[in-house]
Amino acid sequence: MLQSHDEKVLNGLLSAVSDRQQMLANNLTNVNTPGYVRQDMDFNSVLKDLNSSNNKSLDQVIDHATYTDEGVKPSYENELAEMSKNHLQYILLTRINGHIYQHLEEATQAGRAG
Repeated sequence: MLQSHDEKVLNGLLSAVSDRQQMLANNLTNVNTPGYVRQDMDFNSVLKDLNSSNNKSLDQVIDHATYTDEGVKPSYENELAEMSKNHLQYILLTRINGHIYQHLEEATQAGRAG
């Protein structure tokens, strides 16, 4: 069964990936906006903070991992590539989540049969 820490990490990662997708979409929207500052999120930082024993809230973890890329102007190619990579992370996380609950259901069904 999922332990509360594992659940916290998985749910936090899913939220972070969702928030990052919104950031990347915002960057894409503002490719031609003069003076726009690109925003992004460091997924590894989110994972590290969620796995640590600190008592940060999910919002604090995401804020800590969010940064502005002052020297980089957003481009269609870069933002679409990052969105694709981020989408693949989301698919992976949702599949992990689905497999965990599938195993829980199988264990429950096996317990009823025995």
